[in-house]
Amino acid sequence: MHAKILASTLASCLAVPVALTGASLVLLAPAQADAAVSDATCRIHAVEATETGDGTIPKDLGFLKDQLEAPEFARYKSFRLLESKDFKLTLNTVVEERFKSGHSVKLSLLGGDKDKLELSTDLMRSGTSLVNMNFSMRSNQIVLIPVRRSDSMVIFAYQCKAG
Repeated sequence: MHAKILASTLASCLAVPVALTGASLVLLAPAQADAAVSDATCRIHAVEATETGDGTIPKDLGFLKDQLEAPEFARYKSFRLLESKDFKLTLNTVVEERFKSGHSVKLSLLGGDKDKLELSTDLMRSGTSLVNMNFSMRSNQIVLIPVRRSDSMVIFAYQCKAG
């Protein structure tokens, strides 16, 4: 019997920390490790990939070298940065930018925290949606979305961070 009383007393003490201050009762909840994010910045690079060339990756694309040398891009021998666009995102607001390649990108912040963002994108050309998806990415991670364009490919490299 003594063990049952001790166990129930211990369990009640561990369940929810409570502090009594004067006549009021205050529940102490664990602090949230990461606060929800309300804004983010993203840079999207449009990169043209073609099958002719010497396979050299230009210096301005050095930050994508590992990804562009991956097996899925092995058939492409030339890479050229077409342009980069900056997106300033606020929660649940769609931002749209048009690229010289003829594509437009709609991007919105769905939520997340300082280390991991939840985003929605709609990559379009001539009013037709080519890729429409929700995705999560770590802060400063690079996510590649390739789309075909006649005899080449345009690779959209997304890089985002909270704040």
